Amino acid sequence: MRPLLVSRAVCLSIGGLLAALLLSLFLVQTARAATPLHVEIGATAVCALTDDGEIECWGFDIPLVRDAPEGAFSDLSLGPTDACAITTQSTVVCWGEGYARLFEEVEGLLSREPEANLEVVGLARLLPSERSDLVQVVVHSWRHYACARTEAGEIVCWGLPPPDRPAPEGGGFTQLINAGREFCALDAEGGTTCWGDQSFEQFVSDAGPFVSIAPSGNGVCGITESGDVRCRTARARTAPGPPQPVTQLFRNVHLLGSQGCAIVDGALQCRQVHHQCIDLIAPQIDYCPPDLIRFTSWSIPFTVLFEGGPDSQTTEARSYSRLFGDQAACAITVDGEIDCWSDYDDDPRHAVPQRFRPAAAVDESEANAEESAGDS
Repeated sequence: MRPLLVSRAVCLSIGGLLAALLLSLFLVQTARAATPLHVEIGATAVCALTDDGEIECWGFDIPLVRDAPEGAFSDLSLGPTDACAITTQSTVVCWGEGYARLFEEVEGLLSREPEANLEVVGLARLLPSERSDLVQVVVHSWRHYACARTEAGEIVCWGLPPPDRPAPEGGGFTQLINAGREFCALDAEGGTTCWGDQSFEQFVSDAGPFVSIAPSGNGVCGITESGDVRCRTARARTAPGPPQPVTQLFRNVHLLGSQGCAIVDGALQCRQVHHQCIDLIAPQIDYCPPDLIRFTSWSIPFTVLFEGGPDSQTTEARSYSRLFGDQAACAITVDGEIDCWSDYDDDPRHAVPQRFRPAAAVDESEANAEESAGDS
């Protein structure tokens, strides 16, 4: 019977070790920090959406930052003092200073008059959509106005719409972006429709077709199937983008003018890019023919471009996977950390929460000196 007792003891011991191992793996998994997937940058705050659907915001001490909703979300967008997010149930939640006042006004009215018609008093159109088929939301950069894209590709909006042009009707839209004072939507055929406070008729119109569009700060860029980039701004006809096409562009407001930034093999690269048409062309031609484009492009040290952000040594030591920004910027590293910067040294949007903050790089010479001092 002794061998049997030994074998039972061994089995119990192995079983205990396996149980402990499984428990430790479970604890490590549950303790794993959520990884940021998307970053939204507003005039007063930054919000990150993690892979578990959590939203965390930082920046100025305002309701947009303090009142970030709990739950699981799939998309979000920021305005100057308000924000909206799409839940995993395809509904929309909005918060911030303006929405707090609006909800308080509605609640006060209904407490006094339970049967009050919100449509009649004009409050209904200001409230977020009650639909449950939403997949994407975009908040206007400075006014109480937001639009969302549905599963069927429809565009639904609420708030105070810009007076110049209403949102397009029908479905089939595949992407929705905020282009500053305007919104633009990409349809399944690769065409664009823009509306809002437009300073000119269309941004990219028939310069496509495109597979995706992106704001460039002072206009819109469209990316073709072959990877070509065409950008249009308020001051220039549509022109090709940077000579080496990239899929993520932004403009940072700076004395030096507009610029394009991209992630190339994990490295963050920025440079000034200007273009103009060297000849006058017929007004019915929507974009400048490529053979008439003259590029003025030059490289500038990273520290000059972004005085309030990480310096060139910092960025060169890190590998980035995604870039976000317009007038300020954030980039996610391959390790799931976030760097944020703008042109202002004391900008609270730089204050990335500790959980997302990259570890400080260790100077090897200093480390060796400390080690030598410890040995002596």
